[in-house]
Amino acid sequence: MKPIGYWLKHLDTLIDADFERALADSGLSRRHWQILHSLNAGPRSAGELIAALRPFWAEGAITLDDALEALRARGWVVRAAGDGPYALTPLGADGHAAVAERIGVTRRRLMDGMTDEQYTETVRVLSRMAANLESASSAV
Repeated sequence: MKPIGYWLKHLDTLIDADFERALADSGLSRRHWQILHSLNAGPRSAGELIAALRPFWAEGAITLDDALEALRARGWVVRAAGDGPYALTPLGADGHAAVAERIGVTRRRLMDGMTDEQYTETVRVLSRMAANLESASSAV
């Protein structure tokens, strides 16, 4: 049996590839989706977006600034004056809804053969493992 680290990295790679296929003809990436989805919950500052998305953004991947600029160029995201929060425009909310349908297909494919309870328990266990290592690293 392969260790958990193998499956976590392998699954993340597969999720990225599936998202990229689902979004390929839209000119968006998983990172763009993550921003759209974060902003769909309400306006967010750059710092809030960075904190929320940091675990997903690998070195060498598109930067937050680049992704936000691409979404601004589409007219999907605006920023309040100065260093104000970012928000979806009405066009961005429509874009989010359209992309959400595609992402829903990807998520259903990921969950095939699993119950909602199994998914919830898997996330709970992974969260606990992360908390264990976070507390261990802060104790050092």
